[in-house]
This record gives sequence, structure tokens and C-alpha cells, in this order.
Amino acid sequence: MNIGGLDIATVTGAAVMQDGVITTETLAFKGPKKKFLDDEKAPALDANEMGKVFDWFERSIRIWLVTNKLEHVAIEEPLRTDFARKKAVVDTSSTWAGKAVRYEEKGGINLKTIFKLHGLEAIACRVCAQLNIPVMFVNQATWRAKFLGNGRPKDAKGEAVKMCRRLGIEITTVDSAESAGIVWFLDQHLNPYSHRRANDLFAEKPLTKAQLQIKEAEKLFKTSA
Repeated sequence: MNIGGLDIATVTGAAVMQDGVITTETLAFKGPKKKFLDDEKAPALDANEMGKVFDWFERSIRIWLVTNKLEHVAIEEPLRTDFARKKAVVDTSSTWAGKAVRYEEKGGINLKTIFKLHGLEAIACRVCAQLNIPVMFVNQATWRAKFLGNGRPKDAKGEAVKMCRRLGIEITTVDSAESAGIVWFLDQHLNPYSHRRANDLFAEKPLTKAQLQIKEAEKLFKTSA
């Protein structure tokens, strides 16, 4: 069974697991960015730019799904947009002990990022539906708990990179490392009794490319003998 994992962002990590081997790649839009004059301000949302990015992403995801003959896909759950955080602000003009601290509510994610991320995620789901490929969302803490043994590590991205290196998974970016963790989770979700955590001493680990080549060579040797 061929399965895939996507860490969708401005730069998207894409991982495929085939016969226990995980391979990764990075999908990034390389089109020219629109330039503005010194007295012009770039709009928060540029419909033309978004249209080009979405068109490119739809074609790229379709090619990725078809080329790898994927049968199941997992996507990291979309970011929440209904939250706000409190930021401490120091008022130096206050006469109380020379300063005063007050808290202001700040939005978590800017509009452009929200629009782009949700648009890309919707496109990925749509293409999967068109190709009749089952797809699911997985919360980042959930797949990290399976892959890293900790759902909320201090340096989650760094830990994903380290885990890929331990397992012999070749990566191109941090995003591709996280996509490897997502496809690892999907494999365990579909086959719950065949694996343990990635950092479990006795866990089954995917074969590296070198190990797979040795295995194939051994098969050929036995056949010829």
C-alpha cells in the first residue's frame, strides 16, 4: 500500500511510504513575486497572486498523488483562527514605580496566511476526492506523539529532523521532515498493531534506501542460486 503525508504551508512537505520506505520532497511555488513602487503598499491579499499559487498547487498535488499511486493521505490539521493572545505592554509614562504593565489582545495569525493555508488545504482535499483517495486531517500534537514520543516538544521541528536522521529518512527541508512524521502516523493509524512509537527501542523502523537495495540484491542472489 502506498500512503502519503502532507505538511501544508507556504512551503509544503510531502512524504510517501511504500513498502515500509519513506521518501520525502518539498513543494514550493517559484513564480515571480509582484513588485511594488516605493510609494505603493502591497495589499494584504492579492487575488492574482493567490490565484497563481492555488493553480500551481492543484497541479502539483495531482501529479504527486498520481505519480506515487497513493491510496491514503493524511494532512496536518488546519491552524485554528478563532483565538487571540495577550501581549504585555510596558507604559513608561506611568508614575507607579516608574512603569506599569498592561495587556493587549493580539490576533494570532494574519489574514494572508489564513487565506493561503486554508485555500491550499481545501485544494488538497478536493483533488483527493476527485481521485477517490481517502484523506484525513491529523492534529499536530497527535502525529508528533506517535512519531516523537511527545506531542508538544520544545523544538518540535528540530526533533522531527533528528528523528528522520535516526531512521535514515532523507529530507530536504524541515517541512519534509514533518511530513515524514505525518505519514508515519498514518501508517500506524491504518495498521495499529504492527508498529510502536518511532523512538521506541523495539519499534519497527522503515528500511532505508540502502537497506532496501541490499534486500533486493539478496532476493536476486537466491533466485539465481
